[in-house]
Amino acid sequence: MTFATLKTTVRAQVFPYGVPENLSAVINSYITEALVHLQKYVPCFQQLNVTKTDVLTGDTKNMEEYVRTSVVAAPDGVVNRLYTIDGDSANTNSSSKFDERHYKQKTFKDITEWIRGEEATDYLTVSTTAGASPSATDPTNVQVGTQATTDTEERALTGMWAKYRGKLYIAPRLINSESLVVEWTGFKKSWADGDTVDGDDPEVQRAVKLYVTKEHARDWDHDSESYNFATAEFNDAVSEMIWECNQKEVIGKQIYPDQGRPN
Repeated sequence: MTFATLKTTVRAQVFPYGVPENLSAVINSYITEALVHLQKYVPCFQQLNVTKTDVLTGDTKNMEEYVRTSVVAAPDGVVNRLYTIDGDSANTNSSSKFDERHYKQKTFKDITEWIRGEEATDYLTVSTTAGASPSATDPTNVQVGTQATTDTEERALTGMWAKYRGKLYIAPRLINSESLVVEWTGFKKSWADGDTVDGDDPEVQRAVKLYVTKEHARDWDHDSESYNFATAEFNDAVSEMIWECNQKEVIGKQIYPDQGRPN
């Protein structure tokens, strides 16, 4: 289920006669808060995060670019897998598994060495005094790069990535028709309408619905009885989800004693 579908479903459950127009944005923020809250207490919900970023260009540009590398903000957690897919005209993930190009994790030193080898010293000037870009957090030995409209590059079959100072550096750089997909474990605090959530699980829907109900009862209805009832029900729902998550972990260890770690 997408985040947009979850919002539509929960809003219809809590407000069967329609959400008050002046509270539409508020209700959406409650739904986001509910998902963040569930992640804090139910570890299973920290493990299913997927972030998809389209490359795009011009005013819709989603990625920074440095000489032959693409740069995006790193997720707040551990990256489990990073790959690229072909984007279609609607910028949606319509590619099959055969279109995925998987990238290996390397150190940032490996990225800079690759840049030097790819561009050669005539194209990459290493500066030890001046900043490489307006952002002070960017390393000094990576110079700002631009791609002319006459450039023609083929999509790379594979590549490397590294996490450095809160950013992901991907080499070779992605072309305009690609999208970057990052699967990661950690705390996700914002969702785009097209992002996948666990809304198909009726327990998740129920927990989000109860969270929205209790917050609305407290902030707008000022109904302490409804608030207390919804809060108790919400806490019970979260407790059940925590128990189920722990059971999955126990069963997983029994079947797969050594789950290993991603490379």
